[in-house]
This record gives sequence, structure tokens and C-alpha cells, in this order.
Amino acid sequence: TSSTRRLEKECHRNLEVLWLMKQLAPDFKTIADFRKDNGDAVKKVCRQFIVFCKQAGLVSGQLVAIDGSKFKAAASKDQAITRKQLEKQLARLDQKIDRYLAQLAASEQGDDADLNRDKVSEALAYLEAHKAELQDELKTLVDEGKTQLCRTEPDAKLMKSGREGMVVGYNAQNAVDEKHQLIVHHDLTQAGSDNQQLKPLALETHDALEGGLETIVADAGYSNGQQISELQSSGYEVAVPSNRAVNNQGSGEYFQKCDFTYLPEEDAYRCPAGQLLHHKTINNKKKMHLYARSGCDQCPLQSKCTQADRRWVTRHFDEEALRKATKAATPERMIRRMATVEPTFATLKRMLNKGRFTCWGLSSASSEYSLGVLSYNLMRAINVLGVKGMLARLT
Repeated sequence: TSSTRRLEKECHRNLEVLWLMKQLAPDFKTIADFRKDNGDAVKKVCRQFIVFCKQAGLVSGQLVAIDGSKFKAAASKDQAITRKQLEKQLARLDQKIDRYLAQLAASEQGDDADLNRDKVSEALAYLEAHKAELQDELKTLVDEGKTQLCRTEPDAKLMKSGREGMVVGYNAQNAVDEKHQLIVHHDLTQAGSDNQQLKPLALETHDALEGGLETIVADAGYSNGQQISELQSSGYEVAVPSNRAVNNQGSGEYFQKCDFTYLPEEDAYRCPAGQLLHHKTINNKKKMHLYARSGCDQCPLQSKCTQADRRWVTRHFDEEALRKATKAATPERMIRRMATVEPTFATLKRMLNKGRFTCWGLSSASSEYSLGVLSYNLMRAINVLGVKGMLARLT
């Protein structure tokens, strides 16, 4: 349980907890403060426990699966608002204020003698005060360059979460060793996507395993050419499928990119008709090289290639790294990834209040998540070694 009040009760009634605590019985506030103030220490204990597990032969580092899952914040979803929503609310408030002002103006001219001016003035004062609050929130978002705000828990973010739609919460990241499904490294982030998480997680996992990491497997959400290239250059095998569109024109009726052959000596693509598509420009934002040739409207294969007068083909700055990672992400490996990392989130959500933190703020929520990870790893280790085996290695 993650409830501090429940833990307080267990310290008084549960014999196992009484033995473990040596009959100490802290109240719920003491437990909550300990959890809040010792997040870094708890994470260090998690790291040290992985060292113990490696010495006990419970982790190998041969294959580590990485994945993320959204956990709800303590704050209510109703307290989150985006910049666009604020602008719409302000526009609606302006309309209401204008209507009340028009009523007052009509009353002064004698067109609406029955109007209760005191009530209208009171409503106007309320709307003006509410408008000022929304304007302050909008100014804060603009000044800080943000697109959303959670009023009661500023650290929490609106995120897409599969079947649940949008949730206010955090993005939990796990790196799990395949041998016994132990969580080697974990993190709690404010990032709505996993696109920038692969390299940081891999390097932290490498440190946790003291250099024993060999293969990293993740889903397409972690496809990041630059990070994959850097990890491959460091000697890791990376298995991540590409999440890019295979056909630049969109329709499955047209030739796909794999039908075009890249010629590195000429830095060009040869199309199915035998013509060369030369390098034309660069899209720095998407990190893409763009290749094309004119005269496609005269080609006998145009109907299978493009509706335009030229066909474009893109090549990522780190195309070769992405190709290797996609090739390494075989169906068998992706099944192993799913079986290794995804059950850890199901277990942690069951342990942690059905996936909703009780602590407020990123720091406290991270501490709560670390305690959950430590509990999970302890249970896994005991299941593998047995109680006697665990005690024998601890003494």
C-alpha cells in the first residue's frame, strides 16, 4: 500500500511489520515526511539493490527492455488547462461582460427599468475578477513558454494515455533486465512522449549494471536517430523499430521507399524505373535529406509512384543507424520486450493506488515511485531465491 494512514495502522497490528520495525510505530505524518524528504536516498538504495542482484546472478544485462507508462498525479484532471482553453475561456468571459455592460447601458437610457443594477454590478465584479485570474495564468504560460498548466500541481502535465485518453500525471520509465524481470533503472519524467528517453535510460542502466549492458530493446516510440546512432557508436546493440512512414506519398498503392535503392557513392536514389533522384534540400527540423527528380509525369510508372510531377524520397540524417536498429528489432525480440517490461507497470500500478500517486509534485511522486520499484524488486528477488536464499546472501 502507498497510503501513509494504512501504513500507520499496520505498524500497530501486523506482526511482521512490528518485527521489522522493532515495534516502532511512527504516525502517518512521519511516514509521509520520510517519503517526501528521502527521495534521492531511496533511489540510491534501489541502485545498490541492483548491485546486490548482479552479484547474486539475478541480472545479466544481455537484454534490457525499456518502456514507459503514464501514472496519474494526485491532482484532479479538472485542475489542468491548456493555453488554448484559457484563450477560449477569456473570449467567453468578454462576451458575458459585454452583455452585462449592454444591459447597464440600456437601463441608464430607460430601456430596461426593471433591471436589478446591484445584481448586475455584482456579477460584473465577479466576472472581472475571474478574468484577471485567467489573464495572470495566461501571462505565466506565455512568459514561461509553456502550453499548459495544472493549478494545484504545477509539476504534473496533461498527457495522452492510451485508452484513458488525456490524463494529468507523469511518464514513468522502466529499464528491465530480461533474466528475471528486475527493474534495473527507473525514472519519472514530465515528458509526454518517449522520443528523448532512450539514451539517458540506456546510460543510467549501463551504470547500474556496472558496464554489463549489451542489448537495448524498445518500441517505436523511442525511435530517435541521433540517440540510436550515439548508442551504437558506444558499442551497444539497439533494437528499436522505426516509427516513420514507409511511403512518402501516403497511399499504399504507390511504390514504397524500400522500392528505391540508395547509391552512397552518388548520394542519390534509383527509382523502380531506373532513374536517379538527386539530393535537393535539407529539412533541419525533421532531420531529413530530400531527394527528387523532375519529369515524373512522363514516366510510364507514374501511376504507381506519385500523382505529382515529381516524386520525393526522404533520408534521415541517421538513416543507417535507424536501419540497423529496425533490422535488429525482430518480431521475436519485440515479443520478448513486451513480456519483459510491460508486466512491471501492471504490477506497480496495482501496488501504487491503481496507478495514481498520493504524493504531490514531481519530487515526492518520484520518491513514491522509487519505493514501489524497490518493493517490486524485493518481491522478485525473494520469488527467485526464496526467503532462505535471500537471507543467506544478505548475511
